[in-house]
Amino acid sequence: MPLVTNVIDDKSPLILYDDTWLPGTAQYDTYAADYYLGTFTTNNVTDGLATFNFNGTGVWLYGANRPNHGSYIVQVDSATYTNLNGAGNNLFQQSLFNTSTLSQGMHSIKLTNTASGSLYVDIDMIVWQSQVGNTNDQLVTEKVQDTDSRFQYQEPAWDTSSSSINFALFNNGTGHITQTYDATVTFTFTVSEVVSLFGTSGPSNGPYSAQLDSGQTVQYNASTIYPTNYGVMIYYADNLGPGSHKLVLTNLPATSGQSLSIDYAQLWTIAKYFAIHSMCHSLC
Repeated sequence: MPLVTNVIDDKSPLILYDDTWLPGTAQYDTYAADYYLGTFTTNNVTDGLATFNFNGTGVWLYGANRPNHGSYIVQVDSATYTNLNGAGNNLFQQSLFNTSTLSQGMHSIKLTNTASGSLYVDIDMIVWQSQVGNTNDQLVTEKVQDTDSRFQYQEPAWDTSSSSINFALFNNGTGHITQTYDATVTFTFTVSEVVSLFGTSGPSNGPYSAQLDSGQTVQYNASTIYPTNYGVMIYYADNLGPGSHKLVLTNLPATSGQSLSIDYAQLWTIAKYFAIHSMCHSLC
């Protein structure tokens, strides 16, 4: 089966941190540039918890080994891994935990700081892998810009020229943003196995929900203390199967002025279905 590998930085809203975690920045840490993309999220509170839910067969948590780091535990579904420690001589982008022997399906990984005395643990990035399709299938990728007609924005709630964000830093220099409560964007796509959606996270972003087809509505929060981050994965799903799919995102700001931003989508489709869809699109 094709294996899809994904990487998300610590500032992605797909990672759920409790309120004891704080962003690490160059303003307060001279080693910040040694982290992936120059950012990390850190915790020095006993029992501080970070959670990541994913569909796949393997997952890797990355962080740093530093002198002021201590013990932590990792729980994958019902299995708990103890005797883990992040102490070290300033080594960065290190694997804090990994497993690649999971059965394909939904899993939850949780990292808990078990150290006392204000010792730290941090998260730099997360990598995970998922099997899609069948043996000998090949995947074709497609990037879909926010201006594509497959994105339908609830008008007039969405803006493409707001002064509150730098659209020049979006992929291809275009993006959509809304501060309107309950404003929706619908992304309709066909025959894809995998979909990921990219936008921003930062102090001006906020909570939002996502619903794929008739599935469960899931809530996320893109608000961070970091300056605005661009090209951040704000939604992901795989093993969708051939056919038409509909992804709906809804802005749910907790305070006035919080926004939801859309940059682009990435699709992965099994090659044989992509060829059939392309032929039909040309001839039908």
